[in-house]
Amino acid sequence: MSAEKYQKFKKMDNKSYSDVTKFLKGSTHLTAREWVVARMCADFKNLSNHSEMTWIGEKLPEMVPFMDDTYSRQEVSNARASFKKKVQRSGTTFFYAYYAGLVSQDEIISMVHQMVMDIRKLIDTEGSEVPTEHATEVQMLVAEVLRNINESLDEEY
Repeated sequence: MSAEKYQKFKKMDNKSYSDVTKFLKGSTHLTAREWVVARMCADFKNLSNHSEMTWIGEKLPEMVPFMDDTYSRQEVSNARASFKKKVQRSGTTFFYAYYAGLVSQDEIISMVHQMVMDIRKLIDTEGSEVPTEHATEVQMLVAEVLRNINESLDEEY
């Protein structure tokens, strides 16, 4: 895939970096930098399935409307690591709340439905399309994890 054909983030053409981060903070813990870098690292991999971090950093302003500066390879790597760390912490927070009995199963189910709507909004904004079955698949995976947590709790007592 070449930089000229990259069509992600076009819905953010007239937005600033701050506007995009503010938009993201409505439903995630991510910054615009983390979102863009994670997306591009997933989209631009070499034959060894490794992200082209130097190339991504150099192409950011050219390919993404709200990115004004190039990033070094290290800055791209740091943003990607920050993205992954936030995903891990968010997952821990989500499942801990249920595991510790701080939210009910009905509350978790309601949250998952809201998450799916937020995910669709993000994917649409990003300019991607996700098959409808993904939403069902994600909900089923979360339900399976919740079942495993319940079984784990039952085994402990």
